[in-house]
Order: sequence, then structure tokens, then C-alpha cells
Amino acid sequence: MGEQSLFCASVENHHRHLRHSLSGFFNMESLVSSVRMFDGLTVEAMSKWKPGETVVVYKDALKITFRTVCKMLMSLDREDELDEMQGDVFEITEAVLAFPLKLPGTRFFKGLKARERVMSKLREIIRLRREGLGCHEDFLQSLLMKAECSSDDSLTDSQIEDNILTLLISGHATSASAMTWMVKYLDENQEVQEKLRELHLRLACSSPKMSLGPEAFSEMPYGSKVVKEALRMSSVVSWFPRIALQDCEIDGFHIRRGWIVNVDARHIHYDPAVYKDPTKFYPSRFNEDPKPYSFLVYGTGERTCLGINLAKYMMLAFLHRLVTTFRWKVMDPDTSLVKQALVPRLRSGCPITVTPIKV
Repeated sequence: MGEQSLFCASVENHHRHLRHSLSGFFNMESLVSSVRMFDGLTVEAMSKWKPGETVVVYKDALKITFRTVCKMLMSLDREDELDEMQGDVFEITEAVLAFPLKLPGTRFFKGLKARERVMSKLREIIRLRREGLGCHEDFLQSLLMKAECSSDDSLTDSQIEDNILTLLISGHATSASAMTWMVKYLDENQEVQEKLRELHLRLACSSPKMSLGPEAFSEMPYGSKVVKEALRMSSVVSWFPRIALQDCEIDGFHIRRGWIVNVDARHIHYDPAVYKDPTKFYPSRFNEDPKPYSFLVYGTGERTCLGINLAKYMMLAFLHRLVTTFRWKVMDPDTSLVKQALVPRLRSGCPITVTPIKV
């Protein structure tokens, strides 16, 4: 993702500076705008789902989330540009955990070449904007304006480029995978699906012109629990590398300062001492708040995911549109995963057939 990426910032002052500079993308105004855009793209995509035809959930979810993030970051809206950018970002994502062998044909090499193309595109966009040939009200423009004013939270060009790429990757890959798992879990748990549908249809009928946003989401408590349970079980971010800041001891293990420790979130999410019947999809377990440090979907502490609210809102919007528009059946029950993927995702992509709901 780049040496200047927020994910690679190990020095706390540097990390805080980057985090503060990027936080504007996730303020309430931006969140509302992003969710409305995502919702519109979701409705548009689902309007093309036809009875009897197979829809690959991951493919559509990936496209919707990527386009939302791209438009909010850089106002990209040309289909050819978006398709090309999405293909390159996918290649980069696939290379993150690949063996670092710089030989043509390897995943790592393909990822490096894709990164070069994305960086070249970003530099061209930045150049055009500075020449006054492409000015938009988006996050990139706000970063460039801060850089010109030399404000305290301004970023260098390399920091802007690396972190736009970071936001592109983190803003769509994890959410699309989580949405896919959510569809699978609901297919396997029809009682939960029907309860959810009843509640959301009632809400949709009472407010037919409701605009999806924080206010509307506050009226979807059970839907929020479904999202949390899907995130717990899928654990799309399965581990968190952390550097020990001082010598310490955990359960008899001595950890020295400077050691890298991987926090195994998946193990915690499936620990029966933490969650009763952890393999059961049971959203109502979140009627009570989880124990501290037991729900690590978004990390914790100073490095909690910046996009925590955007991710939750997008998943809830997708869920609301899905259960109030269709019933569905998963056509391939295979649960095998794509090997060496950045986030756990189904090899099948979760193909479904849909039946429209007549209200």
C-alpha cells in the first residue's frame, strides 16, 4: 500500500498525524453523502437482478462498494475508468499476502505492476487539479487544498497517494466480503431472515420515502445486531499485528519490547468462554453489550478502524434493501475460501437466485 500508508505508520506521532488528516473522510456529512450514494448504487444494482438468473453476491457487492468509495474520494464516475481502477486495485489486494517474488506472472509481480498503474493515474488526477482542469468537491480536493495552505494536518503528495490507495482497498474489500457472508448466514438461518424481513418491511411501509442514513438506521436495532453477528462470525479482519511497547507477560508468555504480536480476533470471536454457542448465528446475543475486547471486528484502541461507521452503515443499507426486495436461495453451499486472500472470502462468491417480494 506504500511506505506512507496509515497501515504502515509505526511511529505514534506519525500515525496520529495521518489518522487526523484522513478522519475528514469519515465525518458525519461525508458519511451521510457516502451512504446515500451507496444506497442509490445498491438499488440500481438490485433492479437488474432477475428471477431465475444467478447473481454472484460478492461480485456485485464489490462493484457497489468500490464505486461508492471511488466517487467519494476522487469523483470518478466514468465506467471504463472505474472498471480499470477496480481491476488494478483487486490485483494489489491479491498481492498483499503473496510471496514477495518479483518474477513476471507471480501474484506479487502483478500487484506491483497494478500499483504502478494506480499511482500513475492518481498523479495524473492530482496534476490536472492543480492546473485547474479538474476541481471537485471530494476528499482528494480537500487534501490538496490543505497541502496548498500548509495547514497543520496537511499531507505530502506521496502521503496523499499512498493513503488514497489505502482507503480504496480498505473501504471496499472488507465490506464486500462481509456482505457476502451475511447473505450466506441469513440463507442458512431462515427464522432470523424472516424476523428481519418482517421488521424491515414494517419500517419501509411506515416510511415509504425514507432516506437511509444515521436517523433511519437508529430504527433498525435488530438489523444492526444481524450485521454485528455476521461480522463476528466472518471475522473478515482475522488478526491484528501490534508492536509491544514494553516488556510484558500474558498467560505465562514473556513478550519483549519491540516484538510483533498478532492478535487472533477469529479465535476470540469463536471462544465459547466469550460467546455461548459461538458457531451459531444468533444476532440476539448482542441484546447485551459484549465484554471489553471481545468484539474486535474493527480493532480497538488508537488504531480502531477509521471507517467503522461507514462500514456498518453500508452493510445495514445493503441488508435493508435486500430483505425488503427479495427472498433468495444460495446455489452453491461450498464454504471453501480463496487461498491467500487479504480477507476471508468464499471461493464461490455466494451465487444466489432471487424471488421478488410482492408487498
